[in-house]
Amino acid sequence: MPVWRTRPLEEQGGVTLEAWKILELPNGDRHLVGYSVENDEGRVSSAVRHFDPSSLRAQTGSGRAYKLSGQPGANQDADYVWARWADVNAANSWTDVTEMTWREHLALRPAR
Repeated sequence: MPVWRTRPLEEQGGVTLEAWKILELPNGDRHLVGYSVENDEGRVSSAVRHFDPSSLRAQTGSGRAYKLSGQPGANQDADYVWARWADVNAANSWTDVTEMTWREHLALRPAR
């Protein structure tokens, strides 16, 4: 299955990810992995530079804005893209920080 470049930032400044997770590399960089609603494909972000756990919104090093939608999860396309990204970038290990981030998000949500 091929992997292709994303659309330029000028064409698509924002992406919504469903069935998402957050993976942290040993150097501390975190990447969003999920299914892009707008593009109907698996997606891996560049390194996250700012993340708001209350709104589940992120800004990456590329300048793209991400919105994490719904609960964390897994998506076969996204997992494939991550595996290819990790291979190309020689990322041999990472930590899944999704659950920790999700718990923080839930703690920050307003009471109903």
